[in-house]
Amino acid sequence: MSISYWLTHKDSFNSSAASSSHYDFIIVGAGIAGLSTAYWLLQENPNSKIAILERNTVGFGASGRNAGFVTCGSTEHFIKLYEQFGLQKASEIWKFSEDNRRLLLEHIVQDQTDLVDYRHTGSCTVAPSSAHWSKYKKTADLMKVCGIDVHEVDPQNLEADYGVTGFEGGIQYTGDGYIHPIKLLQLLRSKIKVDIFEHTEVLKIESAGDEKVHTSAGVFTADKIIFTVNAYLPLLLNNFSDVIKPGRGQILVTEPLPAFVKGPCYLTKHLCYFRQLPTGHLLVGGFRNLDLDKENTHEDQITNLIQTAIFDFIKSHFKFGPQAKIAYQWSGIMGFTPDGQMMIGSLPENKNIHVMAGCSGHGMGLSFNAAHTLVKSLHGIPVPEHLSLGRFFLKS
Repeated sequence: MSISYWLTHKDSFNSSAASSSHYDFIIVGAGIAGLSTAYWLLQENPNSKIAILERNTVGFGASGRNAGFVTCGSTEHFIKLYEQFGLQKASEIWKFSEDNRRLLLEHIVQDQTDLVDYRHTGSCTVAPSSAHWSKYKKTADLMKVCGIDVHEVDPQNLEADYGVTGFEGGIQYTGDGYIHPIKLLQLLRSKIKVDIFEHTEVLKIESAGDEKVHTSAGVFTADKIIFTVNAYLPLLLNNFSDVIKPGRGQILVTEPLPAFVKGPCYLTKHLCYFRQLPTGHLLVGGFRNLDLDKENTHEDQITNLIQTAIFDFIKSHFKFGPQAKIAYQWSGIMGFTPDGQMMIGSLPENKNIHVMAGCSGHGMGLSFNAAHTLVKSLHGIPVPEHLSLGRFFLKS
């Protein structure tokens, strides 16, 4: 099991003693999705009694193991959305992530950007070939039609602003930024009055009037249960085994280097992403496409093949790469749906059980707004079709 850089900077979240024998809502999973869901439930009704159950500790899963990108995604991501859904829907999905960032800043970060290491830097997708560069420039024109603020970055400015060499150019989207994910969870935790039970594993669910959650720490009851465990949902509800698949992502962080990367970047040829922390640490992740069969797993561990590929990339493409030394290496488990979009909704067989899962590598860029969408659905507001649980057939 690996430990991320973020988790080494974690303060206690203060697990709870039970303050209620029965809850209005039980949330399973204490990552960004679970805490965000609790936040929006309390915005609707500050008197709601909420318990969050977590098998490990707050943020121990993907929420504390990602790269800290608060982004809408890469130019390549927009291309996939356009090819899959058409331009209008692609723009709508992109705007959902823009709203996620806006809501997160308005409701949680506010004027405490330094407290969570938030920086509004934009993001850049770099082109590894002339074919990619031609495609990206055409895509940027489509994005501009949708009102998305993008512009081209030539190789010289790529090197000056992002410290990388060997690329044809890049497309920068101005809206994105980055954050320290565990510090964000700590700030979010401070804004919600809920009971959090760490080291509490869910064993089974029993519906008998109230919803009963049998756990390693005893039985909890509630009116409604909300699962926000992303990749681990099929391990709790096996009828999701065909629609949520795990995918491991690996990250390497170097010892501090001089500042030379101004914001998050994507190199989708290697499913690669990188940024530099305010401390100077260079973070690079990706390369899971080198061994997809082995990376489609729930097992949290790093592998020599992918970690070596990441470090070789650092040494060959970054201005200060040759002098870089490894400081941290870790992995995290993502949950993917067949169409790459999240699923939100209640179970067909039990309307008191709700799920939000399948972030498909975009958890930080979606979860706060997705939680808002889930809570609104409890009050009869329809979930957008591309996020609706109903689009998938669930095994009985």
